[in-house]
Amino acid sequence: MPLALAGPEQLERASLSCLMGSGVKPKSPDRELTSAREREALLYLKKHRILDVLVHLTSSILFHQPDKPREFLLDILSRIKIAKTTSVDFPYLIDDSNLVSMFEIMDPTNQGFITPVQYKEALKNLGLLDSDEVIDENLEVITKDYFRKDVARKTLKMWLSF
Repeated sequence: MPLALAGPEQLERASLSCLMGSGVKPKSPDRELTSAREREALLYLKKHRILDVLVHLTSSILFHQPDKPREFLLDILSRIKIAKTTSVDFPYLIDDSNLVSMFEIMDPTNQGFITPVQYKEALKNLGLLDSDEVIDENLEVITKDYFRKDVARKTLKMWLSF
């Protein structure tokens, strides 16, 4: 799978592979050291949400396909930096109309709600669900308004954590 189409888990594995070299595994006891280094690298990537940033940057560059990709990436990073201090105008790839469309796809019979399972999958697809995060099981249904507001809240939280 091309990295451009990879999710955070695939990108994580690819990043670790690059960080650790050619993939030739040393014999014990050096292997334990490599495993410790791999764990340390992975913790660093997760702590600073590096993989989330890379997924967003990759998605943005593929979506917009700019003539000058390096300048485009620098512009996005600059906008993230400015938005982080002002808490406005984050460079979202998905806007409110996209969220409404996504909700309507999950609600083809137009009932006005989706299930918590559908909501959890949508959050995973958007890269907004941490592996250890739990969706409130007490919610019987997720309305369009709740979906839009909560996705916006989670997106803002993600940007502020960079």
